[in-house]
Amino acid sequence: MSLASARQGEFQHDGHRLDYTEFGSGDRWVVLIHGQLMPRTMHEPLARALADAGNHVVTVDLLGHGTSDRPTDPKLYWMTDFARQVVDLLDAVGADRAIIGGT
Repeated sequence: MSLASARQGEFQHDGHRLDYTEFGSGDRWVVLIHGQLMPRTMHEPLARALADAGNHVVTVDLLGHGTSDRPTDPKLYWMTDFARQVVDLLDAVGADRAIIGGT
C-alpha cells in the first residue's frame, strides 16, 4: 500500500487550464506524461511507487486530455506545444529541473 499523498492542482498555459496531481515531496522531481488520448490517472500507480521511493512526482493532463481544457485550435495539440505545457507545469510547481517520463 502506498503512503504517498496526492494533491490536485491546476495552472494556466496560454489562457487554458491544465490539471495535475502531485505525489510525495522533496527535491527529486519526476514528471509522468500520459499517452495520446489517455488521462494522467493512467500513471497513478507508478507515481505513488516513485513517490514512496522518495521522489516528488507530478502527473499532468495535457490540453485536450483528462480534465484539462479542450480548446478547438488544432495548433495547440502539436508535440512542441505539449513540451511548452510541461515547462509551464514545472514553473507552476516550482521545479527547476525534473526527470521526464511516461508513455
